[in-house]
Amino acid sequence: MSEHRNRRCLLRWLRAARRRSGLIAAATPVTQLADVERLVSELDLTATTTHAELAAQLSTLRGRPIRIQPYPAAFVAEARRIDEPLPYGVWVPKPAADYVFFRAETTLTHQRHIILHELGHICCRHVGEDTAEAGRAEPGEPDHASITSAVKRAGGFAEDQEQAAETFAYLVERQTRPNLSAAGETPAARYRLLED
Repeated sequence: MSEHRNRRCLLRWLRAARRRSGLIAAATPVTQLADVERLVSELDLTATTTHAELAAQLSTLRGRPIRIQPYPAAFVAEARRIDEPLPYGVWVPKPAADYVFFRAETTLTHQRHIILHELGHICCRHVGEDTAEAGRAEPGEPDHASITSAVKRAGGFAEDQEQAAETFAYLVERQTRPNLSAAGETPAARYRLLED
């Protein structure tokens, strides 16, 4: 399928989604389970959708890019040097783009879940303690200070926002990796799936 045709299909889907409920385009944070379920149902997900494709879809819907990458090596080395554990993932909003950083020293399945969780915060329009200030910071790629600030605020989301992001990740996994859903009906079973 050509890029132009992909874009047309996405625009048609976007218009239809906005007509259905307007939940994706709304301005308030999504924290209720039913709203997260509706939001995920409005996304164009198939059994083969990757987290990168979902990020591209969300980028188009939001009108700003989402960049996904492992924590910078120097940042990881410094955290190890001072014996400070890094959160599995963080979202760093910048004026021109959103950045999702994740720990690379875990399984690919767990990395995917981490990324989906952070995309859940973005898609659900969550605001943590310092997220608004981070979004007003200097333009460009996140520097060491921006990533440090995001790491320090990790866990700074309200509990209902964390649950919504986790639910978002689980629901997306269930739709995009249906072979895992059958074995992951309980929290313990889902956790075992992350361990590969």
